[in-house]
Amino acid sequence: MGNIQFPARKQTNSTSQLNAKKANLASRAWKLMRKRSEFVLLPMFLILVLGLWYLIIEIKDLPQFILPPPESVWKKLIQVIEDGSLKINVGFTMKAAGYGFAAAFGFAGVVGYILGKSPLMEKFLSPYLVAAQTVPLIAIAPLLVVWLGFGIASKIFIAFVIGFFPMLVNVIVGIRLVNEDQRELMRSYSASWWQLFSKLEFPSALPVLLGGLKIGITMAITGALVGEYVGARYGLGSMIIHAKETFRTSEVFVIIFTLVSINVILYALASMVEAILLSGRKREESV
Repeated sequence: MGNIQFPARKQTNSTSQLNAKKANLASRAWKLMRKRSEFVLLPMFLILVLGLWYLIIEIKDLPQFILPPPESVWKKLIQVIEDGSLKINVGFTMKAAGYGFAAAFGFAGVVGYILGKSPLMEKFLSPYLVAAQTVPLIAIAPLLVVWLGFGIASKIFIAFVIGFFPMLVNVIVGIRLVNEDQRELMRSYSASWWQLFSKLEFPSALPVLLGGLKIGITMAITGALVGEYVGARYGLGSMIIHAKETFRTSEVFVIIFTLVSINVILYALASMVEAILLSGRKREESV
């Protein structure tokens, strides 16, 4: 008869274990939220923007061609997705930006490495590079469209020019950060150029190079848009121009949100690559 108390004790133990699991899960969730605050801040920011959006429309009583309501923008988004126009124009812009970024990344890597290793050559070429960078690209973009045509070539070139200089500076800075004592030590052991580059220079400069990668990949999108603003048959820039001229403000908002989403995704992918490539270094430093 005394055994009738055991089920209650077992139930109490199960309840305490369940509560402990809940507390552990809540603790892990809280740590994740503190570590990745963007998971909380981003939804809160979006809710705040939507609230302000509705509030402005309600207070000012603005017509839709000035500030459309969110549901109108959502309907337009569904429409341009279903008719395929968004896919075609996003593809054109991404293709131009991708080729321009790839060319800028490769050229900036080669030129930046040479200038980083040769301060004398940098002093000789830097005034011309800075002068080329200070020229307002929007002013010469019409000439580039005339010379290279209304196709994708002019957009690739503009994306290349805009993305080249930031990545060039990062490459030069990264190469200059290499420890000279370590370089001389490897030379004293008759290390080849490739061994010096792959074992010392590239790993040492990698954090700065990845910073330039994140800047350049978003700047290339801007370059492609500049070319499309000046003259293009396809692309998100051309889509904005046509929507603005016909007062399709909902479509303009759709394109803006699309561009923001593309830039955020590209930046997140670049940050992911950075985290993967630098994870081994962080483990070595923590040991």
